Amino acid sequence: MKKYLLISLIAIFISALAPVKAQFTISGEIREKALYMDGYKLLRDSSKVPFGLVIQRSRLNLDYKKDKLSFYFSVQDVRSWGQTSPTDYNNNVGLFEAWAKYDITEQLSVKFGRQQIKYDDERLLCSSLWPDAGSAHDLALFQYNDKASSTRVDYGIAMNNDSSSINYLDSYNVKAYKYLSFLWLNRKFIDNTLDISFMSILDVNQRTKQINNFENRYTLGPNVNYKIDKFRAGGTFYYQTGSIASGQEVRAMFYSANVAYRFCKKAELMIAYDHYSGTDFSDTTSAKTKSTSFDKLYGSTHRVLGYMDYFLGTNSDITNGAGINDLYARLNIDPNELNNLEITVHSFRLDKAYLPVSLALPVPSTTTIVNKCYQLDKNLGTEFDFVYTYKPSNVINLSLGYCFMLKTNTLEYISKIAQNKSKFPQFAYLMFSFTPTFFTNNVKK
Repeated sequence: MKKYLLISLIAIFISALAPVKAQFTISGEIREKALYMDGYKLLRDSSKVPFGLVIQRSRLNLDYKKDKLSFYFSVQDVRSWGQTSPTDYNNNVGLFEAWAKYDITEQLSVKFGRQQIKYDDERLLCSSLWPDAGSAHDLALFQYNDKASSTRVDYGIAMNNDSSSINYLDSYNVKAYKYLSFLWLNRKFIDNTLDISFMSILDVNQRTKQINNFENRYTLGPNVNYKIDKFRAGGTFYYQTGSIASGQEVRAMFYSANVAYRFCKKAELMIAYDHYSGTDFSDTTSAKTKSTSFDKLYGSTHRVLGYMDYFLGTNSDITNGAGINDLYARLNIDPNELNNLEITVHSFRLDKAYLPVSLALPVPSTTTIVNKCYQLDKNLGTEFDFVYTYKPSNVINLSLGYCFMLKTNTLEYISKIAQNKSKFPQFAYLMFSFTPTFFTNNVKK
């Protein structure tokens, strides 16, 4: 509490001394998220008991702008209710964002420090709104924005180490890339109805247990969106090549397509399909040296792969790298500016049907074995997501969600649960966000 008070006093003092051309803002956020966990992220059997959890996120933000210089600083505290006793204090306050931006010209700028980054539909780089701690990167970002031609170019570069006290190259033990570089090109056409982007990302990782060897992975492809009147459509394709930390070669792909139509003033229906390529583990020779499993890097999955978060679009989720196909429909109903109802139905299927025998002991009775791999039914199940949002003002947001999954024997198997032994999976949450502006100094020249 003392830290928050000190920062606030400093901020007000600086703003009082700021020149009349400067703008200074102090804002904050309190977000309470109450969860009912009964099969969220993973199926449960009778040995597991559902429970409730409340997570609180508190943020304090300082935003300063003067002439060509911008500065942003944000600290946050993330905690579960009850993680410390009423008489104890556990310091969870940490840095979320801290960056400075300088406008070299009207079109060209440089921004450096810890910052959120997101592009297009956020499949590869996102701001992570659902996770409690959020997502931010330490990097330098060079930006070009020509408003006359509706052209934008961003180039980012990062170099990571987990200690400043070392004098020579050492193991990087943080669960992230060692080096990162990306180039994003964007241009709008036909009176801004057509938006075309191209993203190219290089992420470099140290070889497992070999700190002097680095593996380079490249992800690149276009994103296209078109919108006119009541109709909109979009598509994305990314190809992934290079190698990963294990030394395996990567030859993977992701593609997505969606169409939406606002059939009346207060309702829109969208139909979409996502494909995350997977590895065929029955090809034992190729699977040892090559991965065809697409990794979404630091992109969003909660927003697109179902709110129950069973599938993450990476090798580390419960598919073990077999890939995911997701056909879904989403209905958005906006009766007025204050209320919104979203209904989404997902049909999930594995991309590849073969998974290693070592995954789990219980298997569906109809399963066959090919090259020490179980051949599974690709159908994983159908998920239903219902979300109601109420926003009575610009600073208050209330969200209520309920989700359930009609699971299959295949989903039970990859969740390491015996056939027909899992309980009905469901998940509910109530989230309240309060984002006030405490102080702003916006004096005209």
